[in-house]
Amino acid sequence: MDLIVFEQDKAYVQQRLEDGRIDYLEVASEGAESEFFQYLNSQGLLRELAATYPLEKQKIEVPLWLYIASSLSLRLHGMQSFHGYPLVIRTGGMINALGPEVGRKTVHPQTGQVTIHCPGFNQKNHYDRQTPCDQDWLRKTARTTPAGQLLDWYNREMPRVLKQKGLFDQQGIFVGDASYVFVPDNEHYEGSVVMLFDEHNHPVKKEELTPQQLRRCRWRRCYLQRNSLPRSRLLQEEPPRRKR
Repeated sequence: MDLIVFEQDKAYVQQRLEDGRIDYLEVASEGAESEFFQYLNSQGLLRELAATYPLEKQKIEVPLWLYIASSLSLRLHGMQSFHGYPLVIRTGGMINALGPEVGRKTVHPQTGQVTIHCPGFNQKNHYDRQTPCDQDWLRKTARTTPAGQLLDWYNREMPRVLKQKGLFDQQGIFVGDASYVFVPDNEHYEGSVVMLFDEHNHPVKKEELTPQQLRRCRWRRCYLQRNSLPRSRLLQEEPPRRKR
């Protein structure tokens, strides 16, 4: 059995951030997620962000701040599919932080089993809910949100709220997410690109690899952050066409 020990060393972490030397960042516990959402909720950030969220619907039965919180929780757990929402709710700390309006989580001391009760928001449920909202509602809300307006919301409203609350680091330390979000090889994913990745999911150039290294690589379709390479430099060449 492998044993991993974590030790807090804030000065060391800050120095590594200042030097730009950080390889991996993860929210590692239910307690950390609970503290994160408690802070967002206590500062009114969720509701303030929901007030400007670009969704034009005449009837919204579930509050948009819950959609934003649920989306954040999914991303914190690295979950790309809304089908994983029940698992994230059961193992994460969002419910603990947002209070009985969202739900209650109880761990039975003898069995260790987790029981979740969520009242819901639309008064249409005739059974005990296991999640604050339905995963299908999350999916439909995401699909209904205009992509361009959502990008503007991230770039304008989100920084405005963070600056207003004084949440930017006083020393000017920012963590830029240059990760890649992989999607199925389907050209209908608008704005996605096809790139060559090695076995560690790092982008590589075919002409810089040996034949042995190239055999361990594969072409993958993905989305990437805007602070990465421009699109014109991504597609160095077309991936080989598949034989049908």
